[in-house]
Amino acid sequence: MKIKWLILIAVLTGTIAFWGCGGSNPTGPVPYTTELEGTWVLDDSSYQLTFIFLDSNWTVQVDTDTWKGTFTLNTALTPKYIDLMCTTSPDTSQIGTTSLGIYSLNSTATVCTMAIADFGDTVRPIDFGTDPMILNKQ
Repeated sequence: MKIKWLILIAVLTGTIAFWGCGGSNPTGPVPYTTELEGTWVLDDSSYQLTFIFLDSNWTVQVDTDTWKGTFTLNTALTPKYIDLMCTTSPDTSQIGTTSLGIYSLNSTATVCTMAIADFGDTVRPIDFGTDPMILNKQ
């Protein structure tokens, strides 16, 4: 009787070792995504601003200038927080600094209202003020 149990345990152990315990993702890790994932555009009469959020990275294109970096969100607060860390900028003094901001999405997540401080400022906006950025999802 002990032999049967030992064989059963060996077979189960081998099966688990070979196939795993389940829950694995055979195509690799799931990418980091957020509710801001994608391209957002602000069309102003004097310029066009394009925000691209991809995984934990962001890119902003304003006319011919480009900024890049990483970001973190706090979606538990109202308005929601966004912190934009700058890694590439036309102004080298901005590299390594963070821009603190707030944002809000409409009910269909197609319009994002955003207010962000300058890079390096330590005070986060507390409201959207009279001239917020209104970004449309592309």
